[in-house]
Amino acid sequence: MRMTLRQFVTATMVILACLSLAIFLTVNSTWLFAINIPLLHLTHATGLTTTQMMRDYDRIIQYLQLPWVGSLKFHYFFSSAKGLQHFSDVRRLIMVNNLIGIILVPISSYVLIKLNKKSLTWLLITPIKVVVTLALMIIVMMLINFDQVFIGFHKILFRNNDWLFDPRADPVINMLPDTFFLECFGLFFVFFLGTLGIVYWLGRRSLK
Repeated sequence: MRMTLRQFVTATMVILACLSLAIFLTVNSTWLFAINIPLLHLTHATGLTTTQMMRDYDRIIQYLQLPWVGSLKFHYFFSSAKGLQHFSDVRRLIMVNNLIGIILVPISSYVLIKLNKKSLTWLLITPIKVVVTLALMIIVMMLINFDQVFIGFHKILFRNNDWLFDPRADPVINMLPDTFFLECFGLFFVFFLGTLGIVYWLGRRSLK
């Protein structure tokens, strides 16, 4: 029983570390926004240049990621109190994720190295299969109806409706269309499933 609990804790820790790392990498993939500016015609949607949008997008990422950045101030957009509150709510979630990553990623890496040396990484195969199955189900749901998944995602994470941006009060939303968020979700799953795939490969190799 104790070994079963230990395996569960180990698998949970490794999976959470992969999840946290995937979120961190996705949030900081500013290149995704950059390539979407011409693809989604964002200069036309906002009336700003590529340089101007990148400057304000970088300010968003810095605010979300850096604890010492006290407030979010755009160069080219005005914002409502509700809009700024939503960014603050997102920032708190990002900070929690970063803290989890700082703790779990090094510990999980150490645990994986030890398991791999003992050829016990195969113990993580079944939990990874379960998580991957759930992830694939969510991906299918997103492909069928992304809007509904997106709304459900926000209702789970936020206790208010500040995430419902009005372009007239928060024009920054014009450079963050639904298609961009769909791509962000897609990129997250690439990172998440990719890291899980590495652990799964180590597990399969340990069986040999």
